[in-house]
Amino acid sequence: MRAGTLSLKSVLAVYFIPISVLPAIFISFYATRLFQDSNKETLESRARSERDAIVAEFEGFEAELLQLARSHAGNPRLLTALALPAAQSKSRLPEALASFRQDLLVRVYASDGSFLAGRNAERGERQIPYLSREGLLRVKARGETADQYFTDDANGFVTVVRLLLKQKTRVIGILEEEYRFGPKALAELGVRRQVDVVVFNRDFTASGASFALAKDVMRSISQLSFQNHLRGVQDPIFIQLGDTRYATFLYDLPSFYGKNKHWGYLALFLSMTSVDQTAGKLKLALVYLTALLILVSTLLIFVFSKRLVRPIEILVLAMKRVKAGRVEQIPTLDSTYEIEYLVRSFNEMARNVSQAKQTLELKLEELRRANLEIKTTQSHLVQSAKMISLGQIVAGVAHELNNPIAFIYSNMHHLSEYIEKVKEMIAAFRARYDHLPEADRLRLQSLERELEIDFILKDMEELTRSCVEGANRTKDIVMGLRTFSRMDESVFRAVDIHEGLRSTLKLLVAEFKDRITIHEEFGIVGLVECNLSQLNQVFMNLLSNAAHAISGKGDIWIRTQEKNQNVVIEIEDSGSGMSAEVVDKIFDPFFTTKTVGQGTGLGLSIAYGLVQKHRGNIQVSSQVGQGTRFTILLPLRQPLAEVG
Repeated sequence: MRAGTLSLKSVLAVYFIPISVLPAIFISFYATRLFQDSNKETLESRARSERDAIVAEFEGFEAELLQLARSHAGNPRLLTALALPAAQSKSRLPEALASFRQDLLVRVYASDGSFLAGRNAERGERQIPYLSREGLLRVKARGETADQYFTDDANGFVTVVRLLLKQKTRVIGILEEEYRFGPKALAELGVRRQVDVVVFNRDFTASGASFALAKDVMRSISQLSFQNHLRGVQDPIFIQLGDTRYATFLYDLPSFYGKNKHWGYLALFLSMTSVDQTAGKLKLALVYLTALLILVSTLLIFVFSKRLVRPIEILVLAMKRVKAGRVEQIPTLDSTYEIEYLVRSFNEMARNVSQAKQTLELKLEELRRANLEIKTTQSHLVQSAKMISLGQIVAGVAHELNNPIAFIYSNMHHLSEYIEKVKEMIAAFRARYDHLPEADRLRLQSLERELEIDFILKDMEELTRSCVEGANRTKDIVMGLRTFSRMDESVFRAVDIHEGLRSTLKLLVAEFKDRITIHEEFGIVGLVECNLSQLNQVFMNLLSNAAHAISGKGDIWIRTQEKNQNVVIEIEDSGSGMSAEVVDKIFDPFFTTKTVGQGTGLGLSIAYGLVQKHRGNIQVSSQVGQGTRFTILLPLRQPLAEVG
């Protein structure tokens, strides 16, 4: 079995285990979703029910408080005390108020709104010296008013009832009774309803709670609740307080005495402890169910695959033996028709393979002898083509470089000395300027500027350096020629492949100059064990062909990289390209696309043989009009017998 492939048993497991697990996952997801929806509906239903009951309690309490205030407003002792003169009235009123319910804060104002007397001042409530003008007008207009407001100390809310006190038709005073619905009352309400309660004013700046909450927690709850409430979202907000998770709902608090008005918000906190425990048990049960299904599926796959896959495994084992060279027939298996047919076909194939193997061995021996003859002939062709190429290159180089070299090296030394002497003469002459008449000195200086003597001296130095650079480049070309033509190296040595490419490029610089741009994209490549002179012949043939394939100006790319203990060399051109028919024949001896007299048809054939000698491979890809790319693959290391 190849690396990265799966056995048939593995494939069965890959297919059937998910098929068996997916229903369990779907059931788990569906059951969890139903459970969550059911919990949500139950929570919302309970929250609405608790809201209605708590609002009803608030309304009942307010109605009871108003009824109690009405009975107090008809108290004879209170009315008699108010009817007395102001001084006597203030002394008699506390006695009249003493009989009122003790949990009420009571105040009595005169008909003009000024404070007369109060009860429960010892609790620390601030006594108001007068009734506001707005409150006075409201109670006189309506006869009685009821208001709710939140305390500044986050201790709940207060209900205030005001009634006119009359004697016959004359208003003799105003009775104000105040009841604080604080944390204690809210806690009793929460215990009675088995739910935690928090009330907020309309801007969430004041509140009261049935249980202790930190200010930052209260602020966070109010912000989230207020944002959802403004968006019309009625879904619960889940928060964690200590070890308990709560589902929080926010509702408007309607005013019992107003018309379609709301005076605050009611937040209900429903504990999720029991729900979370049930959900945890459900998830655990679903995990067990999924694990059980996977185990059962695995066992079933093992049982069925053992019977189904066993004949195939025997057949695969026999195929591996054939691949290793041991051709054996296998007995008929008691299996399905398809497997039995495969076995019969395999046995027939094994017999044919045995016969073909014997025939191939005979043919192989013949091919070995023919290959030996081809190698001998190819060696002579390589040497012949090498000598022809070198003769052409040496002749061209000698013709191009002989005169420039003779000119540079015969005159450069003397030219440098002459320049220095001229510079010394001019410097000495300039040093004597002060001894000349002023008219002569000015005339000579003007003549120097007109003739640009300083520029000429500087340019002469640049010309000298340019000639030296030309000499060095000529030297590099000659050195590259020597490296390229070194044929006495018959063994493989570890060398830098880039050195061979650069030396070959130097030899072809005259052919590339002003016409072809070379792009060297050399990667990081280790030393390659090879015969560099032979590989230079390969590079020469490929680069020369690439240059001939480019009509006018063009580009040639040379890329190298190391890959899997091999060096990959790509030579790509932007030339005319080749058709598929030509690509199939370019490595054939004596095949050429050039005109008569311009090519022998042996260059690529020789290059192919040299790459094969290095146990490498050469490939070509080309399209007409889109250029050609040759790819050479060479091993970094050769067998020890061939390395010198």
